[in-house]
Amino acid sequence: MKSLLMLALLSLCVPALALDTGFELPPDILKRVQEGIERNRKGNATVYVTRRDGTPVQEAIVRARQTSHAFLFGCAFPSWDVTKAMPTPQDWEQFQRYFLRLFNYATTENMLKWSHTERLKDTPDYEMADRFVEWCHANGITVKGHCLIWGYEHNGFPKWLAELPAEEVREQARQRVTEAVSRYRGKIRFWDVVNEPLHCHWFEGNWGPDYAAEAFILARQADPDAILILNEFGNQWDGQAERFVKYAAALEAKGAKIDVLGEQAHDPPRVPSPAQLLEMLDTLASTGKDVHLTEITMPSDGAEVQSDFVKGTWTPDFQGRYYRYYFTVAFSHPAVKAITLWALWDGSSWLGQGGIITRDWKPKPAYEALDSLINREWRTETSGKTFPDGSFTFRGFHGAYEVTVQTEGKTHTASLDLQPGAKPVLRIIVP
Repeated sequence: MKSLLMLALLSLCVPALALDTGFELPPDILKRVQEGIERNRKGNATVYVTRRDGTPVQEAIVRARQTSHAFLFGCAFPSWDVTKAMPTPQDWEQFQRYFLRLFNYATTENMLKWSHTERLKDTPDYEMADRFVEWCHANGITVKGHCLIWGYEHNGFPKWLAELPAEEVREQARQRVTEAVSRYRGKIRFWDVVNEPLHCHWFEGNWGPDYAAEAFILARQADPDAILILNEFGNQWDGQAERFVKYAAALEAKGAKIDVLGEQAHDPPRVPSPAQLLEMLDTLASTGKDVHLTEITMPSDGAEVQSDFVKGTWTPDFQGRYYRYYFTVAFSHPAVKAITLWALWDGSSWLGQGGIITRDWKPKPAYEALDSLINREWRTETSGKTFPDGSFTFRGFHGAYEVTVQTEGKTHTASLDLQPGAKPVLRIIVP
C-alpha cells in the first residue's frame, strides 16, 4: 500500500513536460525527446523527517526548490578584463546580469588561445585569464579553457611560431600544452585540447602526424583530473560524424585519453532536422564518451534559412524558435552533458547579430526561450506532506536543492544534491 501511495505522490510531483519544441517534431521523435528528458535529466530523492529518538514525523510539510543545475548550460566569454568593467561599466553590468541568470559554465572565447596568451615568443601573458577564472569561481561558474592546440593559420597560434623550424615548433607546442594546463590545474576543469583537427592541418606538417595524440597525452600528464575534449565542427552533415569517431579512435590507439567529443554546432544558416541531430549525437555517443555541443551561434539578421526540415528567414523570432528546438532535442540525449552558446551579446558576437541580447541590451526571443527552459521548464520546485514513516519522495531535475520542513510551527532547512544516477536520501531531525 505504501508503494502505491509513493507512486501516486511521485506522479503529482512531476510537472507536465512542456510540448513547445520551437519547431514541430515528428511524433516518434517527439516521443523520444519527451521520454529522454524524463529518463535522462531527472531523478528521485527522498526526505525523511524524524525526531531525535527516531520517531517519524507524519504530515510535516516539505518543500524542495532547485537552486542550480547539474547539467552544464554555457556560453563563451569575450576577451575582456573583468577588473576593468569592459567595454564600459554599463555594458559590463548588463553582461554580468544576463550571463549569470542563464549560465553555470563559461568558455574562454579567445583569451586562452595560444595566439592571445603568447603574442611575443617566450613572454606568456595569462593575467586576463587569471582574473576571468577568479570571477567565474566567485560566481559559481565552471570554466572550460579554449583551446590548447589549433592549427588554423589565421589566428590559431602565434605568428612567430610559423617562422620556426619544425623541431622548435614541436618543443614550443609541447611547452604550451604543459604550461597552460599546469597553471590552471584544479581551477579549469575542462579543456578543448585540440580544435578542428579534421579541417586545420598546420601542426601535422610542423609538429608531426601524431601531434593531436601527443597533445592529449601531455595535457593528461599536466592534470590527470582534467576533462579533455576533442573539438570539431560539421559533424551534423554528410557523414562527417563517422570520420570524427574514427579519428578519435585513432588518437586513442596512439595513447591519447579523450573524455569528451565536442561538436561546435554553429553552421549558419543551415538547420539540421531532428533526425540529423539525433543521428549525429547517436554516432558520437557510440564511442561511450560524453558529448558536448560547444559553440552554438545562429544569426538574427534576416538571412534565408537553409534546411529541408524547416523554411524561413533568420529573424529574431526564428532564432528563438531554433534555440528552443535545438536545446530541447539535445537535452533529451543521454550522452549530452553540456550545451554552450558562442555569443551572448550582439556587441561581442563573431557572427553578425549572432547574440541573444541586442547591442542595446534588450533580450531577444532566443534569450527568453532559454530563460524559460533553464529557469522554469527544466527546474523543479515541489512540495507535499510526509507519510506515516516520515518520508517525502519527489522527482526532479538533476541539481542542487534547498529543502525546507515545516512542522509544529517551526521551519528547518537543509541542502540536497540530486546527481545523475543517484537516489539521495536526506534525513532531517526535528525536536
